[in-house]
Amino acid sequence: MSAAAPSCLAVALGVLGALAPASAQAAPAAAPPVGFQWVLWCGDAAGGAAAAAKAGYTAVQLGRGVDPAPVLGKGLGFYLDQPIGKGLLELRDDAFAPVRAAYEKTRDPAVLVRPACFAAPGAIEAAVAGAVAEAERVRGPSLRFVALADEASATRHDAPLDTCRCANCLAAFRAFAAQRLGGIEAINDALGTHFASLDVVVPPTVDQIRRRELGDVELPRDLRPFGLWLDFVDAQYADVVRRLANAVQVAVPGVPVGLTGLQAPAAFGGNDYARYVPALTLLEPYAIGGAVELARSFAPPSAHRYATIMAPDAAALGPAKLADAVRAQFAALACQGAHGAVVWNDAAIAGPDGAPTPFGAAVAAARKELGAELDACAGARVQPSSVWLVESQASVRAWWMLDSAADGLTWVRRLASHERTHSTSQASRVGWLRLLQDLGCEPRFVAEPALAERLLQERPRLLVLPATLALATRTAQAIRAYVQAGGTVLADFGAGLYDEQLRRRDVAALDAVFGISDRRWRWDTLLVREGRALARSRGLPLAEQGLAGALGEARDGGMAFVEHRAGRGRAVYLNTPVCAYGGWRLDEAAIEPALALRRRVRSVLQTAGVEPPCEVVGDGLPTCVQRTRLLLRDGREALAIRLQAEGAPAQLQKLAADGPRAVRCVLPTPRRLFRLDGTPLGDGPATSFDARLDPWGALVVEVRQ
Repeated sequence: MSAAAPSCLAVALGVLGALAPASAQAAPAAAPPVGFQWVLWCGDAAGGAAAAAKAGYTAVQLGRGVDPAPVLGKGLGFYLDQPIGKGLLELRDDAFAPVRAAYEKTRDPAVLVRPACFAAPGAIEAAVAGAVAEAERVRGPSLRFVALADEASATRHDAPLDTCRCANCLAAFRAFAAQRLGGIEAINDALGTHFASLDVVVPPTVDQIRRRELGDVELPRDLRPFGLWLDFVDAQYADVVRRLANAVQVAVPGVPVGLTGLQAPAAFGGNDYARYVPALTLLEPYAIGGAVELARSFAPPSAHRYATIMAPDAAALGPAKLADAVRAQFAALACQGAHGAVVWNDAAIAGPDGAPTPFGAAVAAARKELGAELDACAGARVQPSSVWLVESQASVRAWWMLDSAADGLTWVRRLASHERTHSTSQASRVGWLRLLQDLGCEPRFVAEPALAERLLQERPRLLVLPATLALATRTAQAIRAYVQAGGTVLADFGAGLYDEQLRRRDVAALDAVFGISDRRWRWDTLLVREGRALARSRGLPLAEQGLAGALGEARDGGMAFVEHRAGRGRAVYLNTPVCAYGGWRLDEAAIEPALALRRRVRSVLQTAGVEPPCEVVGDGLPTCVQRTRLLLRDGREALAIRLQAEGAPAQLQKLAADGPRAVRCVLPTPRRLFRLDGTPLGDGPATSFDARLDPWGALVVEVRQ
């Protein structure tokens, strides 16, 4: 061991406390909004401010070092964008691509060094000082929020690469592994190595793990080295984000501070929401992989939530009108209680002559039509149903390995755009969200590591495990106790095959709870790949072949809808790929499995005592009606209703052909309803009311006792 090595290890040991999970670390409260913020992203703040003011926007973005005077002179607010610049939290492609290319060519771990490494001495301290200085430079009543970075990542977006393996990061990893696992014997057992001492430990690369674990007829047995390394990267990245956010929040109290362009959770990139989102008061997640609902679940109650609005792709619109599609995007924000939107960008909303483009005119029309609803709902809190979706970062990692098994050496090219359509974890999260929302529920995500404690404090009526491959033994015990005490647990497939360290179990963690008596461990019996169902059959396809239980539906190849009573509770194992529902729900050719799945899950919801806030009926109305209870920032309760079908603009165009549709909303108990301006709907308390619903818009009403 060199003379410098002990000091590196000592430093690493000293910061281990910061690498612990941060789910309990909440950010200070951000000041409430004064109304919905219409933010225009401008290439040049001075010139863009004039265009933004002319078009009716309330704020623009302000880059590092840029003078805010021209913006203030136009009476606009602004947000501080990337106060530390690019290069640390967000690697430029010209910095990341050479590292990936070098590794692709050589497969040499020595090249896996992250440009602007998080562990470089003084790097984070310098970034913190720079961010604080920038925030203090522009502090004042016009500062809407601080975006520490855009599309931040430990790699590049969620690109898979084993960075960083510099001397500082390896020393920090050794300390992390020692704290997590104990002595060198335990570390060698987890890594499958034979190192003589801690100071020479080097984790296996993804290539090495894949060669060892993939290619057999059975599912991988031991992915612990993969899980441990990525757990370290997630903790390291979260520590950097938290330190920056905390320092800036102290410098500009009450101003929201966080990240824009938030990526969906992935195996690589560091985006384990439970670790750092509780420390943020500004969130702008992309509408990918359930990131919007996930971020909302983990964020502090006062956190400000924004969305980026871009011109829809003309080819995707088909016969639909641009203005309608833009209106639908803003209607969704009202129903989510969003604090504002960042419109991309000044060049897209106006031409060189200053005249509005079709997209600019569409945004202006949406502001005119929905401005009152957006202002009233800005900062509203979504009131979730008593349904919890378990979010397991260990399962995200395991699914990446399974999904990428056929990629061979090209796994390093499995980029974010590919993951959007080929990730089982993302598809499962979206499938369950849309399924439950179509049935009138707004579920809440709960992190798997925190589930045992949460179940002691609060007991949901229904606990859902979405393709949750990995479960800690402690979590499985808590779920078992929850069911015994009267709770209902619902899973799709693959539940608890691995422990939280990604070691495959001999018996899945919850098989006894679900009454499962037999299952297979072979690749060819897992009928899901990359978010898709492999089985081709009428009705609901199976997700696992050869599954058997005490009570269920016998199918050709296995058993589905396996049920088991345990104590006072109930456990239901669907054994069907809910990950496919996001595609089924808007596909007329897939109506049969979509209807069958909704029927199955609706029966579980009803038995568990979960009811929607209302039923919405109307001639020819599709089943994708989202119903959301909101608590407005002025204390009023509201009900927001919309058709959640932006992914099928042609269908919405058909529904909207004759204008807003007549609907009847049926409430479980009599209520008095009002428009948001205070105008009553009806003469008194009632259990139903008639209204008209714009398929491209939203219906938002105040609900009183």
